[in-house]
Amino acid sequence: MELHCDTCARLRLFEKPACTDHPRATCPDWACTACGEATLVAPVILLMDRRPRVLLRRAA
Repeated sequence: MELHCDTCARLRLFEKPACTDHPRATCPDWACTACGEATLVAPVILLMDRRPRVLLRRAA
């Protein structure tokens, strides 16, 4: 995967490092192949307000 590396200040190739301390089989972080900087790539989580909308009306 090609991402922007802050240390290199340009687009670089990133790969998943070997992960022994993470409980899942895959690690959530990626490492720059040029300098080794690690980057966490997390999915965007959207929180929605599920409360019903209240409509306020003026008295006629």
